Amino acid sequence: MQERLHLNHHPGTNPPTFTSKIIDKIDESIILDTSYFYPRGGGQPGDIGVISDGDLSVDVGEVFAKDLIFHPVNDIDCFELGTILQCNINSENRNKLARMHTAQHIVSAMADELWNASTVGNQLGTQESRIDLLFDDKSKFSIEHIQNAVNEILGQPIPVRTHNWSADEIMTDERVRNRSFVGKILERLPEDITTMRVVEIQGIDICPCAGTHVANISELPQMEIVRTKQKGSGKIRLYTQLKNDNE
Repeated sequence: MQERLHLNHHPGTNPPTFTSKIIDKIDESIILDTSYFYPRGGGQPGDIGVISDGDLSVDVGEVFAKDLIFHPVNDIDCFELGTILQCNINSENRNKLARMHTAQHIVSAMADELWNASTVGNQLGTQESRIDLLFDDKSKFSIEHIQNAVNEILGQPIPVRTHNWSADEIMTDERVRNRSFVGKILERLPEDITTMRVVEIQGIDICPCAGTHVANISELPQMEIVRTKQKGSGKIRLYTQLKNDNE
């Protein structure tokens, strides 16, 4: 499995240009020897961007991963194996998703704090995201209550940090949300993976996460829950937007 180099870069905003070599072409995707593109997963879409050999530039579609990281292009024959490429990740797209992802952590943390509600699904977008919450008693849910709680935090000078923790560190720290669910994920990890990336929003939230995030909560605008949807027994889906999040 290729190393997901985006994991080593925090904050996940304004990704730098990098160079890499084509080592394979599979189906309609280019395989690079190293890549800082975020491959879709965990509810976050993959990065898009542009790759160039200096003479020819082509768009990269949404990057995804299996054992390798796949960079989809329209013309797979435009570059030869061994070509050194300049790779540019679309910063506007990445930055919007990093802000959305960081805000989602705060929504999930406040739902847990207010009602002991667990986040059981999410799908991030540049304009709108959705978050699925599971309640013991969803009659307690209040849009106004959680929206106010989240917006009291957004915009505050609160640092966001990343750590690499062992399974024992994750499972014994009481600040980590949904540890029973996290434990099931840890059980499925390959034996050679001894640590997991953890995102900490100081004093607010700690949870394992491979996504991209901002450096500080002061970078985030206010959040609005634009609508909700009942998703069966105990579940409510929130649709959220960040106000005036335009670059």
